[in-house]
Amino acid sequence: MDRSAIIAQLKADTEARMQQMTDLVRQMMTQQGATFGKTDNMWRFLASGEFTVDAATKAQAEKDIAEDGYWGVTQTSQRIFDFAKALTGGDAAKMEEMREAFEKGFKMATGTWGKELPEISQKTYDATQKLFDDYAASFETAVEE
Repeated sequence: MDRSAIIAQLKADTEARMQQMTDLVRQMMTQQGATFGKTDNMWRFLASGEFTVDAATKAQAEKDIAEDGYWGVTQTSQRIFDFAKALTGGDAAKMEEMREAFEKGFKMATGTWGKELPEISQKTYDATQKLFDDYAASFETAVEE
């Protein structure tokens, strides 16, 4: 299996979706007289909740974060786990290093957000941890047999 192709595909997909979200936020901010230049951080702007969105933007956001949406808990946690697995080739010890990197990244994201992350983020964190836990347990079971 060519891990580099899987990694490249995961990165390309994520970058395209991030650009889509950034464009959506930029459009929303512009409509409200704010610009990326006027706000120090897009994430803190969103965290403030001091903005309004039109019906189409709201509908798209709700679709994207729905349980089966691209940014929903299930798909996001699976993408994080799949990326870690692709980077490590599934090596159990390296997967634990990836878990630590994931935890560090979550803490950094919380700092960037400027306060506790939204509930969906915590649910995604928990779901990702479960994927790591289940993967580690599969190795423990294999060793016991």
